Amino acid sequence: MMNEATERSTVRHSTGLHVFLWTAFPACGAVLGIVLAQVPGWIAALPWFPNQESIADLAGVIGVKTTVALAVAGVLAGGFVALLAYDDIVTVTIDEDSVAVKRNDSEAVFPGAAVSGAFADGKELVLLGPHGEELAREKTDLRSHRLRAGFEAHGYDWHEHDPYGERFTRWIDGSSGLSQDAHAILRARQTAIENDDAEDLRDLRRELSRHGVFVRDEGKRQYWRTAQ
Repeated sequence: MMNEATERSTVRHSTGLHVFLWTAFPACGAVLGIVLAQVPGWIAALPWFPNQESIADLAGVIGVKTTVALAVAGVLAGGFVALLAYDDIVTVTIDEDSVAVKRNDSEAVFPGAAVSGAFADGKELVLLGPHGEELAREKTDLRSHRLRAGFEAHGYDWHEHDPYGERFTRWIDGSSGLSQDAHAILRARQTAIENDDAEDLRDLRRELSRHGVFVRDEGKRQYWRTAQ
């Protein structure tokens, strides 16, 4: 499966994206804070708006210091939003010996001999093992053609679609084919889906894989399959 040794390939988001995140979001937050400071004055100019006296008093209190404070709060809020965006930023490093998938400070490394192929399932990168098992399924905005080039450059098979896609079955609690433990984990995942808890979803996906069950999500529905 492997070609001659070549340089390691790293597929990551451009520096421009990081610059955008750390400038656009804080800047928007600052603008929003400044606008928010002006709202009482704008409302006070509307004679038909109720509680004009209280609003006029509030508008009179808001000065330069308050405006600056709100702008700073907006910058901090924008920075927090930028930080949250990093949950979807994945870096994939590929060579003949291994494939590494890094998200934030967490990195999973898979031996090259254990990776039989890879594909993009919508906005998810999926690594396959030799028996059809899913080694990893990570949400990412990396372009599929860049991922394909990286994997193929080091001799890994790249699939245009999931070769096991037709084997997925919609999960129904209590249905046959799954152990009680697997059903319990899938119930917990369903709760995590409803709560939009990405970290819990990843942890429970890994727990399912230890039971030989692999899951994909379509909206709020879970679909499962086993290895070959």
